[in-house]
Amino acid sequence: MPKYIAREIARSLRNRIDAGEWSESGRLPNERELATQYRVARNTMRSAIDRLAGDGTLVRHVGRGTFLRQDNRGSILKMLHRLSGASPIDVMAVRLILEPRATALAAINANANELRAIAAAYGSSVAALEMEDFERWDAELHLKIVRGTRNELLTHLHEVLCVVARTQEQWRKIKQRTFSMERRHIYCRQHGEIVEALMRRDGEAAATAMRGHLETVRQNLFAGNAL
Repeated sequence: MPKYIAREIARSLRNRIDAGEWSESGRLPNERELATQYRVARNTMRSAIDRLAGDGTLVRHVGRGTFLRQDNRGSILKMLHRLSGASPIDVMAVRLILEPRATALAAINANANELRAIAAAYGSSVAALEMEDFERWDAELHLKIVRGTRNELLTHLHEVLCVVARTQEQWRKIKQRTFSMERRHIYCRQHGEIVEALMRRDGEAAATAMRGHLETVRQNLFAGNAL
């Protein structure tokens, strides 16, 4: 079991690295912090990091920490720099292509734990008191749905889109300008329909609900907004 857990953590860390996390500093948090994040023992986290060091993704420096290999870091930064110029409308268009089918795939492939995690993220978004908390759990819900596909490439693509959106000032301003409690209630209702379809393993209903939700978001964000 520890070997399996270490392998899954290594895969998660690789996804985060590929999505651009830690690319600016090039340095990962220490073992203790990462073990706390993943709620595992330090030796399990050490095994996960050893896997990534073994394949050349990471480099360890005694007394200094664990770092992205320099050429790996450079390629990630170049990719993110190119994508950072994408307009919010373009990012949303790509999400509309990817996420409905990803949601249908998650209805088939997600295991029981992943479905519970999706439901928990939805519950946290509904319970959130502040806009920032709602936005965070909203993003987490969408990410957990895509992870439920168990398709690493699709997950990488989604995580990169999330990084691009988070780092764009345009996104932040548009969301602040268009957010309202009425719209939040609509989004929560739509999220609920998506989650219910996933729990029924109804892929087509889940895809239809996700497409309708993203169309609503696009309309609310960009109607009347010149970008």
